[in-house]
Amino acid sequence: LGPYAVEGVVTPDTYTVGKNSQIISSDISRKTVQLISKPDGGLTEVPVADALQDKPCLSADNIAVLAGYARQLEEHYGYPQDIEWAIDSRGSIFILQSRSLRGLDSGKSNPVLPVLTGYPLLIENGVTVSGGVGFGPAFHVSSDEDLLNFPDGAILVARHSYPKLAMVMKKTRAIVTDTGNIAGHMATLAREFAVPTIVSTNVATSVIQEGMEVTVDAYSGRVYQGRVPELEAYQVTGEFPMKDTPIYSILREVSDWIVPLYLLDPESPDFSPPFCRTLHDICRLVHEHSYTEMFKLSDSIPDKRKWAFKLKGFIPLDLYVIDLGSGLKESNANLNSISPDKIISVPFTALLKGLMNEGFQQNQVRPMEFKGFLSVMSEQMLSPPSATEQFGDRSYAIISDKYLNFSSRVGYHYSIVDSYCSRTVNMNYISFSFKGGAADDIRKNRRARAITRILESLDFSSEVMGDRVIARYQKHESHLIEEKLDMIGRLLQFTRQMDMLMTNEASVEVLAENFLEGNYNLEKIIPGQ
Repeated sequence: LGPYAVEGVVTPDTYTVGKNSQIISSDISRKTVQLISKPDGGLTEVPVADALQDKPCLSADNIAVLAGYARQLEEHYGYPQDIEWAIDSRGSIFILQSRSLRGLDSGKSNPVLPVLTGYPLLIENGVTVSGGVGFGPAFHVSSDEDLLNFPDGAILVARHSYPKLAMVMKKTRAIVTDTGNIAGHMATLAREFAVPTIVSTNVATSVIQEGMEVTVDAYSGRVYQGRVPELEAYQVTGEFPMKDTPIYSILREVSDWIVPLYLLDPESPDFSPPFCRTLHDICRLVHEHSYTEMFKLSDSIPDKRKWAFKLKGFIPLDLYVIDLGSGLKESNANLNSISPDKIISVPFTALLKGLMNEGFQQNQVRPMEFKGFLSVMSEQMLSPPSATEQFGDRSYAIISDKYLNFSSRVGYHYSIVDSYCSRTVNMNYISFSFKGGAADDIRKNRRARAITRILESLDFSSEVMGDRVIARYQKHESHLIEEKLDMIGRLLQFTRQMDMLMTNEASVEVLAENFLEGNYNLEKIIPGQ
């Protein structure tokens, strides 16, 4: 479980060992999955046998040897070490990496603070990663957008620990997560930045409400509701400990080649490799072109008619399915079409559930704003789409048992859903992109912002660029991936003919509210219509 432990996906076994290699205490976590090597390389997740789920990963002999290595490395470097190690199938131990364990002052022990009465105790058994005390309002982080909007002086609350949290470590007063461990990458960064941090609380995101004032006692693994004046003397100052170090100076020198972004407009003739000036430019260019290629994926398959099956059902799409393997129940070589019950692809089944949701009454006329209709028609007459924009076309779903690439063109709307859904949490993701429309640029941008508002409410990280929406949801359990794909299917249905309704700024919020409340037939009236 090395990668899962480092990335904070699981909580590993924890041991406290004395200088004489004697085990003082142990905390054995339940292990329902394990990572094993695949014959062709890489790792795959498999279940752990019931009889082994509560067993320790290490023997007493393993722990004694590791403790001995830790003492030798500390003596060699003159400072406690953060050590990465591995054990092979024969039981041999290998040291992979050793670096200084930051956040420890060998001349001063952490204070032992009592449980204080008079304040609601929200958490009392968290695992301390980096000691200290922090006060502030809670701010939940579940996406890159949350990190960009993180306020100075807030308490960061997240489902699991991951290295990207380092983006706001100079802003936050403390970090509290549901899962994670003291050996993860984020834990190392928290000690480097001297941020009070508690992991493995199991309940942080459910008991700490957004905006709630809390006090984090990371020395004791506790979180109190409200400000606790008795702990103010232990508050971390927030001084960045690496500011005067050589590595900080080096990073300052090279940052001009990494951080600035000069490639801003994908439509510009300068948006090409020769004009990349920084690593940020390269990442932006690759990111933009990757989405362009994803839209072309279904077009790149030769002789699609031979391999594609038309999907029968109550879906307002000319939809064809291409099976890469294990996506359909049985061979359909002699058929031209298939019904939804033949599909066993997990992500595609979930998306279809949303597309075929009963809340969308196929024969019901949707509300239409007359000025919006005229605006769309005049836009088409005065500013016809470019040659690269096709009106309608076949939609394709390229599937396997765990994979889906769904590309759809409805009118002048383009959408793509790319997803992997399996038992391996770290491999699971949904990538969603939406672009186009028949209206003017203002209405198309309003629609894009309404879609983004919906996606962010569904815990997607998303961004808007003109009329394009790009969103991502990743590293979640398979049942959550399926739930989100269901909602994406509903969203694709919901966005049909939305251009005509985007009459004013209020329509952005009203349409988002309609969707989130399940009013898919737009029962609310947009102000100003």
